[in-house]
Amino acid sequence: MNKIKCLILLVGAAAFGCASQKDVKPTVENGKAIVGIASPIRLDFGQTEIHLGDYFENPEKVDSVSFGVAVDFDLNEGILTVENFNSDDPVTFLSASYEGVEYEIPVFKSRKQAHVFTYDPPTGNPQEIGLKGNFNGWNYKAGMLSEQNGVWYDTLILNPGLYEYQVVQDGVEMLDPTNPDKKDNGSGGFNSAFRVGATADRPHISTYGYLGDSIVLHFPEELTPPLILWENQVLGDSWYARRGDRLSFPIPDAAAESARSYIRVFASDGEQRSNDVLIPLEKGMPVMEASALNRTDKHTYSMYFMMVDRFVNAQASNDIPVDDPEILPIANYYGGDLAGVNQKIEEGYFQKLGMNTVWLSPIVQNPLGAYGLWDKGGVRTKFSGYHGYWPISSSAVDMRFGNDSVLHSLIDEAHKEDMNVILDYVANHVHQEHPVYQLHPDWATELYLPDGSLNTERWDEYRLTTWFDTFMPTLDLRRDDVTAAMTDSALYWFEEFPIDGFRHDATKHIPLSFWRELTRKLKYRVVVPEDRNIYQIGETYGNPDLIGSYISSGMLDAQFDFNLYDAEVSAFGKDNGSLEDLNRVFGQSLLGYGDHHLMGNISGNQDRTRFISYADGTVDFGEDPKLAGWTRDITRGDTIGFNRLGLLQAFNFFSPGIPVIYYGDEYGMIGAGDPDNRRMMQFGDDLTEREQAMLQEVTTLANLRKGNMALLYGDTEVLSISNKEMAVLRNYFDQTAVLFINSSRQEKTVTVEVPVHYNIEGFKANFGNQFTLDGKTITIALPAVSFEILTL
Repeated sequence: MNKIKCLILLVGAAAFGCASQKDVKPTVENGKAIVGIASPIRLDFGQTEIHLGDYFENPEKVDSVSFGVAVDFDLNEGILTVENFNSDDPVTFLSASYEGVEYEIPVFKSRKQAHVFTYDPPTGNPQEIGLKGNFNGWNYKAGMLSEQNGVWYDTLILNPGLYEYQVVQDGVEMLDPTNPDKKDNGSGGFNSAFRVGATADRPHISTYGYLGDSIVLHFPEELTPPLILWENQVLGDSWYARRGDRLSFPIPDAAAESARSYIRVFASDGEQRSNDVLIPLEKGMPVMEASALNRTDKHTYSMYFMMVDRFVNAQASNDIPVDDPEILPIANYYGGDLAGVNQKIEEGYFQKLGMNTVWLSPIVQNPLGAYGLWDKGGVRTKFSGYHGYWPISSSAVDMRFGNDSVLHSLIDEAHKEDMNVILDYVANHVHQEHPVYQLHPDWATELYLPDGSLNTERWDEYRLTTWFDTFMPTLDLRRDDVTAAMTDSALYWFEEFPIDGFRHDATKHIPLSFWRELTRKLKYRVVVPEDRNIYQIGETYGNPDLIGSYISSGMLDAQFDFNLYDAEVSAFGKDNGSLEDLNRVFGQSLLGYGDHHLMGNISGNQDRTRFISYADGTVDFGEDPKLAGWTRDITRGDTIGFNRLGLLQAFNFFSPGIPVIYYGDEYGMIGAGDPDNRRMMQFGDDLTEREQAMLQEVTTLANLRKGNMALLYGDTEVLSISNKEMAVLRNYFDQTAVLFINSSRQEKTVTVEVPVHYNIEGFKANFGNQFTLDGKTITIALPAVSFEILTL
C-alpha cells in the first residue's frame, strides 16, 4: 500500500490521525486485543457506521484511528462514522491504536451504485405502484415508486448483479409488462429481472510455494500493491518483493510463538477486489497437511444436522407423545432422543461418514399440550413441539430427549472422537407457557398492529416484531433490559456444558444489538478466559446484504447460504436448470461473504422439501409442498434423483464454506414439505441398494474434503462454465483439485485448460471417470448427470 495523506480530525479529547505504514516486525503482543482475525469492514454506499466494540472489548481505550486513504470520519461512543470514502483502490485498511498497540483491519470500498428504475404503465391510471424483489425482502411497501408525468420511478442503491422482482400495481402483483427479461422463480413461475452495472471476471491470486521462511503467491502484474496481514497487523511495503507474476514475503518470526495464526492477502486491479488468500500457520509454518488441523479449526467443520426426535430412539422410557386425539401421528413425538445421538457417535456413524460436527435441533423443554392447526386439503391436525422450537424453558433439557447428564455424556463422547457439538438456540420467541412471558408479558412485541390486524407471519414487513403464531410471543429484543436477560440466559449453555457453538433460529427477526451483546458476552466470559473456540451460525432468508449484515467479528461467524441453495436446487434439480445461473450466485457469495467464508452450504433443512423429491419428479416445483405431504403418499420417483443429489452434495463438499447434511440426505431420504420432510432416520439394512450407494458416494466426498487442504483452505477459480457443464478448481500451494459437473441427460466430453501455475501432474479420479492429461489440458468423459473430482 502506498503512503498517502489522510485527514486529521480532533474528536473530543482524542486526536485521530494517519500514521505511516509500519515496516517493523510484528510481535505476539500485536493482535491480542482482537479475538481471532478481524473481519473486513465492508463500507456502505454513502455513510457507514463501524462499531469498534465488534473488535475491542473496551472501545473507549482506542487512542487513535486512521485509514490508509483520505477519508472523513467521526468517532463517538465507540462508533466510527465514515463517509466520503474517496479511495481509488477497493482495498485498504483501518489502523487503530489500542492501549498503545497498533491493530489493522481490512476495509473494502462499497461496490454499490445508483440505479434508476422506471416503469411506464401500459394501461390504466394506477394510484399506487411498488416493487417487491430480492433486493428488498420481497416487501413491496419497501419499494414504493414515485410518479412524474405518468412515469413511475425509484433510485435503487445496489451492487452490480441481476435482480428479480414483481410489480405490485394497486395491490395486484404481476410481471412487469414493459420488461421482456424474466427468470424462473423456482416455484413453477417467473419473475421479471433487471441487471445493474457490468459484469467482469475478478482478478485472481493464489498460493504458489513455500521456500525457506517465505511464502510465494501467483500475483498478476496488473494488480495494485497487496494488503498482507499476519493476524491483525499489516506487513508493510518493504516486507514483500514482486517479480513478474510472483509475490514473495517472509513469515514474521513472532508467528513461531503461536500454535495457530493466519496470513491473509487481499488485492485488487484498481477496479475490482481479487479473491483473498488465507493461510493457516502452526508455530510459524504453513499448515500443509490436513492431519495437522483439529476440530477447533472452523474451516474443517463438516456439519450434520438431525432433528433429535426423528433420529434414533435409544431410550424408550422417555417416550411421552402428546396425548391428544387432534394430533396426527406425523405431527407428534416419534421418540428420538439424545441417547440415540450418543449411540451413533459411539458406533462411529458420523466419523465413518466424514462429519466432525453435530448440530442438534433445539433440546429445551417444549409444551406437553397440542398447539397450532393445519386444516387444508381435507386434513386437520394440531401439533406437538417435537421439533423443539416452542421453548417453555431456556435452560431445562426436554424430558423426552434426556437430561443434563445425558447431554454431558454426548458432548464428552463427541469431543473424545474429535467432534464438535452445536446446539440450536431459539432467541427470537418463547412459547406462551414460558415463565419469561408469564412473568413479563410486556417483554413481548404487540400481537396486534395499529390497524387491528394480527402481527403474525409478517416476515419482512414487520421483521423485528412479527409473531410466528398466536401462541408464540416474539420477545422485544430491541429493549436493552430484555436483551440483557436473554443473553445471560443463552450463556448458561456454554457455562454449564462444553458445547462448541450455536445455530441461531430466526436470526433476521432479531436486532443487530442483540447479536452484538451476546457475542460480546461469549467472547469475554467464555472464549478468552477459557481459551475456547465458539462457532455461531444464523438462519436468515433474504438478500446477501441482509444476510451479510449479521456476520462480523462482533456478531456471527456465518449464516446458511439459502440463496446458493436455491440456485443449486434449480440448477441440479430441473431439466432446464442452468449452471450459469448457479455460477452467478456462487460468485456473489464469494464476493459478498469472502472467499474463505464459513457459511453453511446445505443439502436441505427442516423447512424445505427434500431435494431428491423435487429432483426425481415426485414433488412438482409449482405445487404446494406442504399440501402434497399431507394429501399424497410421497414415494421414490425416477432414480435420476440420486444422480442429481450427488451433484448437489459434490458441489457443497467442494466449495468454500461448511458443508451441512440434513439428516437422511446422505442416502436420499424422500419427503415433501414439513412435516413430511422429517421422517424417521433409517440405517444399515433398512436402506435399499441404491440408497447405500448414495451413502457411500457422500462418504467418499466428505472424507475427500476432510483430508485435502485445497478443499479446506484453497483458492477457488471457475475454469469453465456453460448451461450444463462446469469445471471449478481449488488450489493450496502444490495441492490442486478440480470438480467437473455434467448436469445434462447426455454423456459429455469436457476439455479445460488449467492455468500454467497450477500443479496437476499426477491427477487421479476419485469417482471412476476416465480422463487424459496433455500438458495443462484435461479432457474427461462424463456420463449423463454426473460429476468427477480430480486430486493429486
